[in-house]
Amino acid sequence: MGAGKITTIVAVDVDGFSAMAEADETGAIAAVARLGERCAKIASEHGGRIFNTSGDAVMMEYSSAFGAVHAALDLAATSDPPIRIGVHTGEVSPMPTGDLLGHGVSVAARLQKHARPGVVIVSDDTRKALRGPLVDKLTAKGSIKLEKMDESIAIYELASEASAGVKRPWTRKKIMIVGGGAAAVVVLLGILAWPLLNHEPRPRAAVLSLAATDRDLQGIAEGVAEDANTALRAAGIDTVARESSSDAPREQLLDRARGSGATFALEGSVQRADRTVSITVSVARTADRTSLWSETVEGPIEAAPALRQRAASHGVNALSCALRAGATAPADAYALLLGACARRDDHDARGQNRDALSQVVARAPDLALARAMFAAESAALLDTASEPQRQQLRTDIHDNADRALRQDRSLGEAYIALERLEPRRRWDARERTLEQGIREDERNAALSAEYSAMLFEVGRFDDALAYARNASTLDPLSLNKRTTVGSIVLQTGDVEAARDTIGQLEDAAQDDTALWLLRLRVAFWSGSYDDALALINAPASQIRSTRARECWRYAVEAMRSQEGTIARAAAVRQIVNCSSSGDLPTAQTLMQYSRLGMLDEAFALARERFGDEQRGGEDVLFGEATRAMRADARFMPLMRDLGLLAYWRLSAHWPDFCRDPSLPYRCQAEAQRLR
Repeated sequence: MGAGKITTIVAVDVDGFSAMAEADETGAIAAVARLGERCAKIASEHGGRIFNTSGDAVMMEYSSAFGAVHAALDLAATSDPPIRIGVHTGEVSPMPTGDLLGHGVSVAARLQKHARPGVVIVSDDTRKALRGPLVDKLTAKGSIKLEKMDESIAIYELASEASAGVKRPWTRKKIMIVGGGAAAVVVLLGILAWPLLNHEPRPRAAVLSLAATDRDLQGIAEGVAEDANTALRAAGIDTVARESSSDAPREQLLDRARGSGATFALEGSVQRADRTVSITVSVARTADRTSLWSETVEGPIEAAPALRQRAASHGVNALSCALRAGATAPADAYALLLGACARRDDHDARGQNRDALSQVVARAPDLALARAMFAAESAALLDTASEPQRQQLRTDIHDNADRALRQDRSLGEAYIALERLEPRRRWDARERTLEQGIREDERNAALSAEYSAMLFEVGRFDDALAYARNASTLDPLSLNKRTTVGSIVLQTGDVEAARDTIGQLEDAAQDDTALWLLRLRVAFWSGSYDDALALINAPASQIRSTRARECWRYAVEAMRSQEGTIARAAAVRQIVNCSSSGDLPTAQTLMQYSRLGMLDEAFALARERFGDEQRGGEDVLFGEATRAMRADARFMPLMRDLGLLAYWRLSAHWPDFCRDPSLPYRCQAEAQRLR
């Protein structure tokens, strides 16, 4: 990610899109397409560009606040489809893909939620960047507290009719000639604001070209380095310009990196023996050229894409932690710390990571990062620990997270640890902790992923997807985070988007369990039953038990057979048996009961499954497959008994399904009735 900059963001969203799509899905999609075309045309005319689209939302960037507001007025002047528009001038961070992230984007996105069709909401920061008659047309609307942000800002309204009182929208050429003054104001504001916004220098690292012992391996070596370079920038780390190849000695390359401001460097090599490829990645401290950590991944040449991904991911994880820990940690602690960082996405390595981090804390008690990570890894073990172990773990987690935050408030892992200490159904307390963490450490991918998982539990799929995508953007080499995005979109019923995720990951994650399960679920719920059976029966199937594979075959048969046939009846009886024996996942059974119209069985299973508040998995109740349950009179009483109704009512954050106009009840009214 490049250095931050000040720019003006125009956030556009279709008003009432869900209801439009429910009434006329084809018409709603066509309306969004027209909006996209109009946004592209108006952006071109006013010196802007579209940098992101998601569903019915469009995000645009303008170097001139003047051009941004005129573009917003042009868009607001039409009502097909009706749209909400927010305009904000603030700091953003450019991505290599051209996307923008940062506080400025977040504020603009939240502002548009306060707008009405035909009216533009303008932030005070944008108003200050404007000059001339346009300023007089702004109507002060007081201050608002932005959703999920601990700040209030003054806002102004500008109705589209008001634009008739000023000169009509200027073209790109006119803006370049006449709007230079306004652009200069924005630049000046950026210069003045930059020292305030950028309190600390951005971390800087070097990615050296990996040495390849064979010319045929050069592509793999360059690929690892390029992947690492891109991922570091996505995480907000500046990287030194990399030489594609160099014959200079290692010492000279590290000295150059140090001279360019890089404290640490990623280096390595690629070798081959017969049909086996070995990729070694290392983190070196440039000040003394000491190698602090090293790891080798190897496998058959056919698995080169997966090996490349793993090597780059582990290398980036280790280098990022080295930068966060600083150059003053004891040398004997570095290898342990960076090794735990490299393996942080490996669930099977949690015990090993915790042991390593425990040793780091003992050797470097003032290293706050190690304490925060130790607390988070310990918290991940709470669910599987015995009661005596759990009590000791809780004490250790709280003490280490609290001490870490006293040293550094921006350690996202400490907030994750504290959130996991809360009872699982204290969603309000968990959310407050995670929101505080994101305010302090907004670029922490693990923190965004944790918040996404919590939002998913409570049925806020749109918000969960936004945070999951943010986590994946910040950590683009993480297979887990990218697979999570696919899982969420599948739950919403968007099978094609889930398929796209699978297609993007297949080469790099051939043996990944989570991706295999996503592939099976996509095949099953899209009606591709032959593909589902092929995955279940394949030697590489992740369903290990013979009985479990048999149960999955019954599940396929129940969905494929005609209603009322003997085959379906027999398959359904087997599903019931498989559910009772635990050989078919509860979530899968629950979704099938709902799809097959077996609502009595579905509600009985839901109450049995979620009676224990420690088990989790409530998200299955809000997916596309359980739509029939939500239309039943028993659903909202179930939500009351699970504690979800109280959370939704008190937080005023209602789940996405409440926007469904076909529901036989209104969520808010039903919540009031069931109090």
